[in-house]
Amino acid sequence: MRLVEFQDLVPGMEIADNFYGLNGGVLAKKGAVITEKYIESLSHYEIPFLYILDKFSEDIQINCSITSSMRNEATQNLKHLYDAIKSGSSSYQKPLQACLESIDKLTEDIITEKIELYDVFDIKMIENYIYQQPVNVTVISLIIGKSLNLSSLEMYRLACGAFFHDIGNALIPEEILFKQGKLTDEEMAIVKTHTEEGYRFAKDEFNLPMRSYLAILQHHERFDGKGYPLAKSGEDISIYGRIVAIADVFDALSSRRRTREALSPTDAFKLIISGAGSQFDPELVRAFLDRVSPYPIGYTLKLPDGRIGVVVENYRGKPFNPKVRVIFENGRPASNPYIVMVK
Repeated sequence: MRLVEFQDLVPGMEIADNFYGLNGGVLAKKGAVITEKYIESLSHYEIPFLYILDKFSEDIQINCSITSSMRNEATQNLKHLYDAIKSGSSSYQKPLQACLESIDKLTEDIITEKIELYDVFDIKMIENYIYQQPVNVTVISLIIGKSLNLSSLEMYRLACGAFFHDIGNALIPEEILFKQGKLTDEEMAIVKTHTEEGYRFAKDEFNLPMRSYLAILQHHERFDGKGYPLAKSGEDISIYGRIVAIADVFDALSSRRRTREALSPTDAFKLIISGAGSQFDPELVRAFLDRVSPYPIGYTLKLPDGRIGVVVENYRGKPFNPKVRVIFENGRPASNPYIVMVK
């Protein structure tokens, strides 16, 4: 299986994994063979990538941190919770309980998986970003926590804070939250209230571990004290806030928005590295680098000399030196695909 940009889909490719839409239904079904009509139908959903099977990738297995169905279930549970909060209803206990069950599953999966290096790339629809992003932030946060050898209890507390880190967005007016184009200074000030508002709301309405609330309050604090809402610095920021800050920024940078294109996972990775010691705790950045791959398995990568390959293996300690199967050279399919190491 390999990951290709939507614009590079061609008839005859096979969908390698289910892709879910805004309301949880399958938009692209695993095993479906792509046709021109299929591409036309999917083009209305602004899907940036899809996992496909072709002759170059039939033997490539992707070690995803969680399954697409689990990710979809968690996303839908969070969406239902947001909808209940935004409606002003007090009957959000059922979706809240569903979210807590998703947190349990995500935490257990990351703790028990025996994976050396994780692929955390997630394909997000623009319309679903607000609900998908916290799920991926939870996964990345748990991977960092695992690298730090946090206890099972600490991992659960971290997951709760990460999953609900942006819950304050449910309290922001939708005309601001979903505005297309640049926000005014006044609108940005309102958006920034989501940390404190979310913290207060969660403390009043959710029954989470006490330390989990700090991730909601502090995920926009920065290691050098230039963040918000309280301009805390260094270890005055809770470890949960410092971990979620890295996960939140990495996932946001590598996600497509209406106002900008997504960065490649590699470029997002490099920006996290450049922020070590200023934006982010350098020890936690090292933990992130130790367990997260900037080149997801199956990622279609253009080499400096113009050749195109598929990432087939990554190595701990060498995040920018994956093993790649070259499938195109000189603008044509390689007659005999071969392996190179990126240096």
